[in-house]
Amino acid sequence: MRSPRKRMAIVLFSLAALSACHKNAALPPAENNAGLMKSASLLIGTLSKNTATVVRLYPGPDGLVGVIFKKQSGAMQIVWMTKDGAAIIPGSVITAAGMDLTQIAQQAINAVAKTLPPPAPGVGSSLDSLSRSGNTMGPAPGSAPESPSPQGKKMSADDFLLMSRHLKSIALGRGKREVWIYFDPNCIFCNRLWDEMKPYAGEVTAHWIPVGFLKKDDSLKKATGLLQAPHPVLALRENEDRFDTGAEEGGYPNPSRIDVGAERAVATSTIGLGQATGELATPTIVYQGTDGKAHSVMGLPEDLRAFLAQVKN
Repeated sequence: MRSPRKRMAIVLFSLAALSACHKNAALPPAENNAGLMKSASLLIGTLSKNTATVVRLYPGPDGLVGVIFKKQSGAMQIVWMTKDGAAIIPGSVITAAGMDLTQIAQQAINAVAKTLPPPAPGVGSSLDSLSRSGNTMGPAPGSAPESPSPQGKKMSADDFLLMSRHLKSIALGRGKREVWIYFDPNCIFCNRLWDEMKPYAGEVTAHWIPVGFLKKDDSLKKATGLLQAPHPVLALRENEDRFDTGAEEGGYPNPSRIDVGAERAVATSTIGLGQATGELATPTIVYQGTDGKAHSVMGLPEDLRAFLAQVKN
């Protein structure tokens, strides 16, 4: 994990603007990631008797790699792979706090399930019980895996927007333009975006989606505290308006009691962000453009006014 100072120094260049963000836990570059994708395809092919296809990879906890695969039914499922691509972990991955990361990741996948085609009548899957037991069924006649691209298919912009709309968020503003902002409570660039968004409260409704990864325990607790607060909007304002820029720490205190539902919502959003982009970076902004298409951008837009003018009214 990069130190806060090193994370502060990361600057992302895009064709449209200079963006700054906190970034962590990315998958290897395409040329290195191709090996992981090949390993994942071989492992999933073996376990499913060549009836399932790897869709994409994304960074998991403590070096694990999330492998999202598609069953014959069209449904998608998650398993974990070791960082060197040598083995698949088909069962649940449980943290010391008792969180089932496999279940949480599946919830994030299910958030985009409405975009998937319905299963064909009578079509089963040989991986229906893989994530729990590792058992497989025989191959379907004539079935064969698709050839994946080196990095796997990225989550489409439409799916990313749909998922964002389903995740737990805190809405501020009253404008017709809507944006969904993934933020870490300890992210200094998110805090800068918060300040810059204030003049546009009458024009834009911002749905702030809390995630937790920058300061391992503190970020998750703070993000959970924001969602479980009696008045989440007031809690979010306190966190950002009292942000300690020197320590790079949000101003909202960690809760003494953790609500399991709120904690799971934060973890789901964090994993969902990783699935959509292949890395964890905040702020990440998702929106529907004036062109009618879904878009996303990592980092702080250089010209916020010009950026918001591209959001559908």
